[in-house]
Amino acid sequence: MSFKCPLCMRIFSQRFAYTQHAQKCLKNVEVEVEEDDDNNDSEKYSSEMDTRSNLSSEYENDKVEVDDDNDVQNMSFDSIGSAISEMSLEDSNFENILDSSEEPEIFEEPKNLNTKTCTEFPNDAYKDLMLLVTKYKINNKGGNEIIRFFNKHSNLTESPLPKNIEQGRAFMNNMKFSNLEFSKVLITTHEDKDYFLYYQNLIQCIKNILTVPDITQNFALSYKNYEYNRESIYSEQNTGKWWKTTQESLPTGSKLLSIILYSDATTTDTLGKSQLHPIYITLDNIPIWRHNKQDAKQLLGYLPILEAANKDLVCDTFHKSLRHLLEPIILLKDGIDLFINNENTWFYPRVSTIIADWPEAASFCLVYKSSNSNLPCHSCLVKRENLANIDLSVNDVILRTYDEMRKHFENDTQRSVCIESVHNFFWDLPNINIYLATVPDRMHHLDLGLFRYQIIFTCDILKSQHVNGNKLVEEVDRRLAAIPRFPALKFFPMDCSQLQD
Repeated sequence: MSFKCPLCMRIFSQRFAYTQHAQKCLKNVEVEVEEDDDNNDSEKYSSEMDTRSNLSSEYENDKVEVDDDNDVQNMSFDSIGSAISEMSLEDSNFENILDSSEEPEIFEEPKNLNTKTCTEFPNDAYKDLMLLVTKYKINNKGGNEIIRFFNKHSNLTESPLPKNIEQGRAFMNNMKFSNLEFSKVLITTHEDKDYFLYYQNLIQCIKNILTVPDITQNFALSYKNYEYNRESIYSEQNTGKWWKTTQESLPTGSKLLSIILYSDATTTDTLGKSQLHPIYITLDNIPIWRHNKQDAKQLLGYLPILEAANKDLVCDTFHKSLRHLLEPIILLKDGIDLFINNENTWFYPRVSTIIADWPEAASFCLVYKSSNSNLPCHSCLVKRENLANIDLSVNDVILRTYDEMRKHFENDTQRSVCIESVHNFFWDLPNINIYLATVPDRMHHLDLGLFRYQIIFTCDILKSQHVNGNKLVEEVDRRLAAIPRFPALKFFPMDCSQLQD
């Protein structure tokens, strides 16, 4: 026994396979009839429907046996539908058959749609559809109905939408950059290649963080001064000097919104490991123990990485991207109202800290990115040969300031302080000294064990360059032993003198 489709003449040896195919094939025919109706071809539509109606009573058996091709070709559409409907009562897998067959195929697929990895959608309609489906968690069946409705009433010869929602989801999975809320802007073009910044609005990122239910329970709104035995005690950022001086510079009645940026040049697999790297944002008004959790951070954007021999062009691309990301801070001349603890609060956002490893710190500060530089430190003007000199006094350590660095840049003497010949965007931001705001990240400084090597290095210097070096190492041991125990504390049970590389 075999089963032959009267529409496309395919032959099936099993009834289940035939049922699955015929249901889909019948829907395609119905769609064609609907298209004819939309094109005002009413006579053809009526004739087709009459034919189907007249022949609907010819078949009562739930099997469609095929022995003669000529007999099959004379079968009606309605008879096939009736047979399929009756067979469905016996087939428990019919729902799966129906779901797999609901594919709106009114139009051809967009010609630019392919399975190659890309960074953007084929068109805005495609993007808006997937944003709608994702945002409101529409299932595949509902999404397919949206596609069918759009295709029926759009009067387009080629549909801009995916063939079905499953195809749209597969396309998103193949994208380098699948976050629908991100925008992009062209930063530069080099050697016929465009470099884009993918980003979210900074203010919207802040609002997203503040929507987390418990995030504002201990939200710092003002400077706190803690002392013990006439000595200042520093804990959260709002107990520090920067917060105090910045708050005093703001209009009366407003609050400081402290922004922390974190950037790591290690690109992600989903971005191809070649062109982009992420930058994140969190708020230092949130207690340290809380803002280190994942939901207290937001992905602000992906910075383009320009690979070029022109160092000035590379630096300029990096800072153009940062300017675009942080431009809302410059534009907010009158601050912003945010809903905190059930009331609107007037804030002025300020960048307070940038967490980065050494190469990236050099990029933010635009200092020479080389350990062989005469002044390799991005924070101070200590010469390379004196960085390990423990006999330097406080007066010998001259810190970099944006006023001094800007003067050197404007006077074309930037080489004397080892900074690049590119305008530093952070000179234009209020209340930030980029050279002191850029600090080591925890991953490289602690989690990867750098602290251990810092102790070894310090102890070696004390032993080799100081008369009482051994006693000083013992003092280091004593002070380390006095640190209260807490989770993840690095403990050296054999004291520092026993540490080895």
